[in-house]
Amino acid sequence: MSVNEEIREQRKKLKGQGFKAHWDYFWEYYKIHTIVALIVMIFIVTFTRDILNNKPYALYSMLINAAGLETQEKIQNGYAEYAGIDTTQEAILADTSAGFSLANMDNSTVATSEKLMAVMASKELDVVVADTNTFGHYASLETYMDLRDVYSADEIASWDSQGLIFYVDQGYIDYLTSSTYTDYLTNGQYDKSNKYAVMAAKYNETFEYPVQDKSEMDNPVPVGIILKNSKILTDCGAYPNEAPIVGIIINTERIDNAKKFLAYLMQ
Repeated sequence: MSVNEEIREQRKKLKGQGFKAHWDYFWEYYKIHTIVALIVMIFIVTFTRDILNNKPYALYSMLINAAGLETQEKIQNGYAEYAGIDTTQEAILADTSAGFSLANMDNSTVATSEKLMAVMASKELDVVVADTNTFGHYASLETYMDLRDVYSADEIASWDSQGLIFYVDQGYIDYLTSSTYTDYLTNGQYDKSNKYAVMAAKYNETFEYPVQDKSEMDNPVPVGIILKNSKILTDCGAYPNEAPIVGIIINTERIDNAKKFLAYLMQ
């Protein structure tokens, strides 16, 4: 049996086996590739911009799982005009090439994970727009900034009253970073009386992010704005099947431009 045939057989066996089985398979076959690719990606992100055009970014955004053939160009041009950015002096990137689905764990998902880690490590990434499932996954990994750190209480309250705020439960995040969760990943056993353990186990089986109502959370943290009525994204056909969510990356160094980008998308 060839290597490719062996990999195809392993993927068939993984169907329905949950996150740990997928991760173990991925790490066994792609560990070296991933480490090398991540190092290369960081190098490319850090140096290519300066080598090719010598322009600093005014904004670097990723629109994960976006559709629309002209989405990237329309958003880049539209934001430049909206924010008054001279693109001969500064670069704007609305990267629509990223695809992500843990249920498939395909090359696109691996590449997106590597790219996101690389651009965050180099402090280039400012904003992520994604479907609920993907946005929630990265929210659980503390990828996004607490919106209370960059917006007023009145602004948060206004959006919240319209159902436009996406919250993540800090209690869930804390569980995912605990030794208890690590033990579960090792032995598959979890406390069924612990709601966070139940949520995590279900997610690792279905890969569907456990969306909760704010009232059900122990410590709700506002990390995203739900773009229910974004004319910008509707005109592009970027997310035809659901309202995507936008968040500001936790280590961005261009908060003002990131906020302008959110305002632009909320039109």
